[in-house]
Amino acid sequence: MQQLSAQQRYATLQVMGTRLWVPRVHLPGAATSQACAWPAPAKGLTARERLLQQQAITLPPEQETSAQPAIQPVPQAEQPPLAKTDPIAQANLLVQPTQARVQPLHADIWLLANGWQLVMENLTGQPGLQTVEIKLLHNLLVALYPGGLGISGQQFFSWPLPGIPVEAGNEGELNMSLQAFLTGARFQGVQLAGCLVFGERLQGLMSKATHQLRVFPAPSLAELQQNPAAKQAFWQQAGSSGLRAAFASSPLVL
Repeated sequence: MQQLSAQQRYATLQVMGTRLWVPRVHLPGAATSQACAWPAPAKGLTARERLLQQQAITLPPEQETSAQPAIQPVPQAEQPPLAKTDPIAQANLLVQPTQARVQPLHADIWLLANGWQLVMENLTGQPGLQTVEIKLLHNLLVALYPGGLGISGQQFFSWPLPGIPVEAGNEGELNMSLQAFLTGARFQGVQLAGCLVFGERLQGLMSKATHQLRVFPAPSLAELQQNPAAKQAFWQQAGSSGLRAAFASSPLVL
């Protein structure tokens, strides 16, 4: 049986409708849970070892002996690059560009009193927003919820998580980690009404979110500050997409 990766197992469980999760690693700040001692999987053969094993089976000893004198030494200047002869090196070259494109992600998350989440990418890597960004969000909340709305909680998301084994450059792991954070134990007992996501990168990740979250896109905080036309376009889009109506109609839950 083929050994499935963590991402494939998550996808299989999701298709089957199974929501039973067994902890493998203790997440920082997460509630304690019973850890299961899973047996370590057997180490499989590498691509080079499988190739050598197949050659040893298909090539008889007498043919291998007779074929050795026919091999002529290749001059050093004419030797092909390692990437052209080694299948493992070829695979590494294909993986490296993908890994380089996926960068770590940091985000500030606000939980509002009406059950909405504000998810904003943090480019500094440190929790907390600038004063001008907080003022911008305050004005936006006043416009979306004229009756007044408070903040029930603030969280900080950082990926990759320290001490957690993650396949380098795997965007699927990043997407699942972000969704698990937004719907995890930190927000249990809260009926989430919607999620307002600021920035293109977060929007790309949240566009693959499950139906557990109702996601609405918004420009990044930096774009809203620097470009007045972006504010106008976002406000018009918020009306046509139903964001303003859904946000204002969400009752206070906290």
